[in-house]
Amino acid sequence: MNINTIVFTYASGALIFCTMLTSCNQSDAPAAKTSTESVGASTSSAPEKPAQQPAASAQQPAAASNPSQQQSVLVKVASIDGMAANEEFTRNVQVIQSQRQEIVKLNASTNEAPAGSDARKALQSQLDAAVKKLEADNETMSKSYGYSIMRNYVRVPENSQIFVVLTEEEIAKQPAPTDGSAPSKTLKVCSLNDAQANQSFQDTVQKLQQMRQLAITAKDALDKAIDASDKAYKQGQFDQLMKQLNEANTAATKAYAFNLNRQYVMSIEKSTLYVQASPEEAAAAEKANAGADAKKSDTPK
Repeated sequence: MNINTIVFTYASGALIFCTMLTSCNQSDAPAAKTSTESVGASTSSAPEKPAQQPAASAQQPAAASNPSQQQSVLVKVASIDGMAANEEFTRNVQVIQSQRQEIVKLNASTNEAPAGSDARKALQSQLDAAVKKLEADNETMSKSYGYSIMRNYVRVPENSQIFVVLTEEEIAKQPAPTDGSAPSKTLKVCSLNDAQANQSFQDTVQKLQQMRQLAITAKDALDKAIDASDKAYKQGQFDQLMKQLNEANTAATKAYAFNLNRQYVMSIEKSTLYVQASPEEAAAAEKANAGADAKKSDTPK
């Protein structure tokens, strides 16, 4: 295995990962923690976004010095159904985060400009317009998803598809589409059919990535070793890490048709959005939901 060929990133709402061209169908993966993707928040006066650069910790709420943060719980705010809807949500969140980052930069530039200068006035005008646009977009997100850039969220994929990114040679070998469209650049290799399967898959990928990084670090130390005995020791460490990495990669291929030497796209078809809330907010939400359920049951059919 070439330890320098692995790619892990996000692109247009889809996780770029990476397998042999076999298939899998995972719905009974081992139980694991259910949180998967942090969907940002704000810890300052300026708004924040999700996924790419979360303001707080990803996954479950992290321990903090503030007791209310330590006691935060997850409260469901939205279900996002359909591949297009999930991609749109991710794009919208990315746009808002980009807007927030721009506001932070504009605010810094405005403060650095001489007071009363034309430059400062121009920057302040840009800043005011950017803040107004962000507030409007955040209001739209709130109405559509119950999402606000001022809060921390966790997005849990419940149904997703894994596609391998084909090489130019593989694309050329694909049968020509009968409708005249271009050949597909990806091929579906795996389905993850519940939250546990999605979490287990992402845990596996994360573990492989960590093991790969350890191997890269060990290889770097080996290359820098001068003393013969030290070099032999570091060679043994590197060999052991590569053995473990290859074994874990083989297991991932069997379980998910996943191989670190290929690139993949994880496309979410259904996900649930949770907000990190205080116990009081959670209790209020539960009470409101109970009232709504009771009202539905009393409605004549």
